[in-house]
Amino acid sequence: MKKRVTLKQKALHLWSKAKLPKFLNRYGPKKTPSWLVFLCHLEYTAHAPAWRRAANFMGDYHQKKRHWTSWQRAIAKWPAWVWDALAKASAGDEMCEVAAIDGTTLARSNPSQHYLRRIGSDGYVSRPVQQVLMVDVKRRKFLAWRTRAWPRGEKCDVHYLLDHASVLPNGLLLDKGFDSNPLHSSLRERGIWSIAPVRAGCRRGIYRKQLRDCFDWSLYWQRNIIESLISAIKRLFGVHIRARTWRAQRAEINSRLIAYNIGNKKSLLATKPMHGHPILS
Repeated sequence: MKKRVTLKQKALHLWSKAKLPKFLNRYGPKKTPSWLVFLCHLEYTAHAPAWRRAANFMGDYHQKKRHWTSWQRAIAKWPAWVWDALAKASAGDEMCEVAAIDGTTLARSNPSQHYLRRIGSDGYVSRPVQQVLMVDVKRRKFLAWRTRAWPRGEKCDVHYLLDHASVLPNGLLLDKGFDSNPLHSSLRERGIWSIAPVRAGCRRGIYRKQLRDCFDWSLYWQRNIIESLISAIKRLFGVHIRARTWRAQRAEINSRLIAYNIGNKKSLLATKPMHGHPILS
């Protein structure tokens, strides 16, 4: 029977694959490696949705006795380039034939229905956190994503996702909200074909007319995979975020998507462990 790869092995493998330094803090004592801080946050995200339980886990199984606020503050201080490196490492560098892009939102709180009824609220969520995601349709993995504190149009994030992805897809599947001839034109200049339904009364744009007259519905139906992955993320980790500050919210969202990537059955981290390391060999 094949031995199961533990979360500790996946965290260390991912940190080594991302080529990140052992310590991220420039000043102060360097006692706890940064990959252990990342492991604590993965434990908080995947298994123990409470910082006290995650801190107890690190103390019981890894002999790292630190207050739970220390783990929380350490992960919130990480810059964006650290998360970008971890995201690219979790996505892998396999060739991507078809990718899909879509957006979703997450609530900043999760009040009970009893509380909403007592205060006479209609359940309206003000200023949710917006996510725009790009997934590999074949491997079912998140290639890149962007998180915004203030929601805005999703079309402006397409090139950001392509620039921050580990690999460039050959084609993109988009919904009707991405119906824009300048967007299709800029994607063609990068050597990427795109499919998006056109709005009613389409009369302008050479690429929009091509999609209006010759639309490949059999290929476009694969865009439902990104809807399934968004649903899986919300069912696994919840439809709201628990952090209060923006940096902590960004860390929580990044950790959720990375945890899903490394937990994917088709992930290389689970099938090809890193040899030569005393912990993984």
